Amino acid sequence: MSGNPIDPTEPAPSGRSRYEDYDLTVPTPQAGPKRRTPTLTVAAIVMAVSGVLPLITVVAFHPEAGATAALLVLSAAELLGATLVLTLHPLGRPVGIALGCVGVGLGIASATQSPANGLVGIALNGFIIYAMASSGPSFRRE
Repeated sequence: MSGNPIDPTEPAPSGRSRYEDYDLTVPTPQAGPKRRTPTLTVAAIVMAVSGVLPLITVVAFHPEAGATAALLVLSAAELLGATLVLTLHPLGRPVGIALGCVGVGLGIASATQSPANGLVGIALNGFIIYAMASSGPSFRRE
C-alpha cells in the first residue's frame, strides 16, 4: 500500500473501495427561477379566497354604493394578485406584498369590532407577505 489516499486501485483497509470513503452530499433543491413552491401555491389560494369573499358580501348583503365599489375593487385586485402569483409573473410578488399590507391594515381595523376575525385576517395576510418575501427567486425571469 502506497499510502496515497487518492489512488482508487488500492483497496481501502476496511475492504470498501476508496470512493465509498468520500462523503458526497447531494444538494437539496432550492426554489429556482420559475418554480412554484407549496408556500406560493397556498398564498395564491388564500389570495383567491380573499378575493371571492368581498363578492359574496356584495351579493348577499347589498351594501351602500361606496362600500360596494370598494369591495369590488378589492375583490378584483385580490383575484388579479392570485392569478399573477400562480403564474409566477414578476409583478405578482410586489402586488402580493402590497395586497398583504392592505389586508393587514383591514385586519387591524376590523379587530376593533371583531377581534377573532381581525386576528385571522392579520395572520392570513401576514402569511401572504411572508410567502412573497421568502420566494423571490421563483419570480425571477429566466
